[in-house]
Formats: sequence, structure tokens, C-alpha cells
Amino acid sequence: MGSRRSAIRLTLLAMDGNDEQAQHPAIRGLKTVCRCNNIKYRTIERAIRRGACTLSQIAACTTATTGHCGGSCTPEVQEMLDEHAPKPVLAQPPPKPAASPDAWWIRKK
Repeated sequence: MGSRRSAIRLTLLAMDGNDEQAQHPAIRGLKTVCRCNNIKYRTIERAIRRGACTLSQIAACTTATTGHCGGSCTPEVQEMLDEHAPKPVLAQPPPKPAASPDAWWIRKK
């Protein structure tokens, strides 16, 4: 019984977020991000995996950031977006070929 209590105590300490160590993904997923609407980390993470990539999309999918507190969890949700959302790849135009030395606009000496 004592080992079970210590395991529960360690789990609660890990969920508290005050420790500086990286949390196991299973423990981190149980963390409540939005206390007003009782939205867990894993719920927001799932919404991001399903394509939500802005705060308004997260709010529409999960109701996080829409509580009566006025969105006190918004910075944490934004950090999750920065960490988990796919980064947009900007398409670059193909490089222009170098001018041929025989081109008509190049002055010949």
C-alpha cells in the first residue's frame, strides 16, 4: 500500500508542473490546461494533430480559452501550438538561371 501511495504522490507532483524535469507524455497528457472548462493537455494536443493551427480553431474544437476567466490559459495553449503545430513551409520560387554569355543584352567587349 505504501508504494502505491508514493506512486500516486509522484504522479500528482509531476502533474503540478512546478518541477523543472520533462514530464512523461502520459503524465503530461493528464494535465488540466483550461480549468474553467476542464480541458486536458491531451485534448488540445489531439485537436492540433487533427488540424487546428490557431487559437480560434482550438477554441472551436475544445472550448479551451473560452471560459469565464477570460482565457487565462491562452498563453499555455499558444505554447502548445508553437510546439506541436506543423510549421508552414513557404514555397520558394525556383532559382533563375544565370544569363548566358552569348545573350543579346550582354555587352561584348
